[in-house]
Amino acid sequence: MLRVTGLEVVYHSVARVVSGLSLAVPAGQIVALLGPNGAGKTTVLRAITGLLRLHQGAITKGRIEIDGKDVTGRRPEDIVRRGLAQVMEARRIFIELTVDENLRAGAYNRRDDWVADLERMYAQFPQLAERRHQTAGLLSGGEQQMLAIGRALMTRPRLLLLDEPSLGLSPRLTAEIAELIANIRAQGVSVLLVEQNAQMALSLADHGYILENGRCVLDGTAPELREDPDVREFYLGMGGGGRKNYRDVKRYTRKKRWLS
Repeated sequence: MLRVTGLEVVYHSVARVVSGLSLAVPAGQIVALLGPNGAGKTTVLRAITGLLRLHQGAITKGRIEIDGKDVTGRRPEDIVRRGLAQVMEARRIFIELTVDENLRAGAYNRRDDWVADLERMYAQFPQLAERRHQTAGLLSGGEQQMLAIGRALMTRPRLLLLDEPSLGLSPRLTAEIAELIANIRAQGVSVLLVEQNAQMALSLADHGYILENGRCVLDGTAPELREDPDVREFYLGMGGGGRKNYRDVKRYTRKKRWLS
């Protein structure tokens, strides 16, 4: 469904943030994009959804395809019409509008009858149904994340891009969001998931990519990545040469294999 080939992104005409990245999101699958802060994960999503211009960024090399058609550099509204929707980091809901108005905003570009989808969102998110007429800014963090996802689903996407959906949420709410993502895939929507919580991401994903300093350093199926010793140590918090205390942590300097 989505294929990115040799992507290079530059900000302000000088700062190269992504270099030579290739990835694919097949129809009906969840693909995780993992990596530390500043690795370029959000930039990849901006490139796919046409939002780079808003951040003084540009694609200088590479190609982005949806269903085999080149959409590199297309405007965001054109990308949405092709079946993509993005939930940005930190929710980005309309905090002064009501829950209902936020969900209706997701159907702004639709020309078909979307009322049934609105009621479907309330059935899928009963917490939002109870707060239908409440100002969105008064919702809890978990409810705001559900609202952001619900608003994106109102576009009827075939591919949903999620940027740090568990950010700032408690373990209980993180588990709820993970269950929601699994349900979205079960409804036939593909997902490209950017997530700091690698445990959660790899428990959901079919395939994953590790991004560092703008480059893909490793990719594989989710089971393969969960068993990789570097991924287990540096992203899953497992292993680590038998470290026992903080002094050992400070002295522990083993490099990742892809940096050796």
